[in-house]
Amino acid sequence: MDLLNDSLFKALFDTAVPRVILKADVPNFTILAYNKAYELATYNNGNDIRGKTLWEVYDPELAVGEGAVKLPEALTRAVINRETVYMPPFHYNIPSAEPGQMETSWWELEIIYIPASGNAEACLLTTTYNITERIVSRQNESNALEREMEMGKELAVINEELSAANEELNSANEEITVANEELSNTIAELAFLNDELGMMNEELMHTQLNLKTLYSELEQRVEERTHELAESEQQFRQLADSIIQMVWITDENGIPIYYNQRWEDFAGHLDPEQGEADWYRVFHPDDADRVREVWLRSLETGDPYELEYRLKNLKGEFIWILGRAAPFRDKDGKIIRWFGTCTDIQEMKMAEAKKDDFISIASHELKTPVTSLKASLQLLNKYKNSDEKKIIPALVDQACRSSDRVSRLIDDLLNVGKLNQGQLNLSKKWFKLSGLIEECCGYVQLAGENKISISGHTEVEVFADAGRIDQVLVNFINNAVKYSGTCQDIQVMIEKQEHTVRVSVVDQGQGIPKEKLPHLFDRYYKVDEAGAQYSGLGLGLYISAEIIRKHEGEIGVSSELDKGSTFWFTLPIQ
Repeated sequence: MDLLNDSLFKALFDTAVPRVILKADVPNFTILAYNKAYELATYNNGNDIRGKTLWEVYDPELAVGEGAVKLPEALTRAVINRETVYMPPFHYNIPSAEPGQMETSWWELEIIYIPASGNAEACLLTTTYNITERIVSRQNESNALEREMEMGKELAVINEELSAANEELNSANEEITVANEELSNTIAELAFLNDELGMMNEELMHTQLNLKTLYSELEQRVEERTHELAESEQQFRQLADSIIQMVWITDENGIPIYYNQRWEDFAGHLDPEQGEADWYRVFHPDDADRVREVWLRSLETGDPYELEYRLKNLKGEFIWILGRAAPFRDKDGKIIRWFGTCTDIQEMKMAEAKKDDFISIASHELKTPVTSLKASLQLLNKYKNSDEKKIIPALVDQACRSSDRVSRLIDDLLNVGKLNQGQLNLSKKWFKLSGLIEECCGYVQLAGENKISISGHTEVEVFADAGRIDQVLVNFINNAVKYSGTCQDIQVMIEKQEHTVRVSVVDQGQGIPKEKLPHLFDRYYKVDEAGAQYSGLGLGLYISAEIIRKHEGEIGVSSELDKGSTFWFTLPIQ
């Protein structure tokens, strides 16, 4: 195993956790290596199991749990998908330290796929974690819970008996209450007959009690209303702090009295006592006077406003904001507050600027070939009846090139529109990849300026949309020709891998700066935006990436300045 010759890997492999390296030979999974922790965990000292299949030393039928049942499937999935797979807990007994005895054990399993590298073939690294103590602890907790539930049932029976006794006691109390009521009625009648003055005193006391009750109810209502107002204010503050907009409030004169947390996070704390001076320091110098003029007019007229301007955040950056403000009036129509919001529209502004730039670029890119095409046609019309026929083929060739360029630009725009609407459909069929590449390279070979060589597994066939893959290849080859510089050799390599085929277009040209590589497949991105040397809309690589992703493949680039670039993509072959 080449991996075990790597000191870092060997240090990680020889830890206290049982680890086994399996050959990726589905379905046998031959054991290639295992560490000392595995020998100790299985009491397997002196018994070399290298070269045996996993199923010769491990019997899945003796395991219990979801993880044990799915182990063959998980190993196979790790190999096919080249991914790491985690198995749920399962119960599998291992030999005990005492001969002839088995030890109850619970395990978790991690399967890591290690791809082939150099002379080493692909393999699987399995790591087994002993979780017996955790499982036993959970079982003990479960048993304790069951005992508590049984005690609860016994307590419920006792409560039912107490409830029955209470019902009997309540019945007796009701009988005593009836007797007491009868006795009270008799006493009341005697008191009424014998003492009219006492009755008048009782009415007076009743009146005083009513007044006391009314006063108590009034105090309670005042307290409840005060609580409702405080709760309403708290709810407003929570709502204002939770929304995405910045919220501010001023009095009727425009003096700030409140900012929500979003404002504090964006612009920091503003001191209401400093009023207008502290507020306007966060505005962009080019916007401050315009905003102040609109705000003062709203304070004068009472009209709401909606305005776009820039504010400075805590990082010192000026961000585009959509500001709105509206007055709040009392029942008599008098303005007592101004409520305002500020919404971050920086991304929208950037998108608008990007759209404007794209429209400008697209207009320029379309205008150039259209102008050239128009000039060629005018010259053809001029010379069609003249004796100077030699110039006509050159004009036709120039017109065709201009027409092709317009067609490519329009195709890019149409493809982007289809991608945005999810309508880029594929028409797949089997075809030989090398044949398609030769067709794509034909026009370059005819031009005679660049030499293109095709190498690798030229017999490979793929099931894909030939027209769309042609778009990707043409884009890669055009870029290689465009940026190849004085080196005219371009290589196209086909590499057949286990489940995919990889196509690479390699040039020895000027290369691409490292910081620009992550953005090459972004929409509208151009490596040399400022230069007039290269044209295009910055859509070719973006469309190519979407086509490959729709084929469930991968796409990428590697490059080094002054040494050239390699653009590649993969397609599934199964």
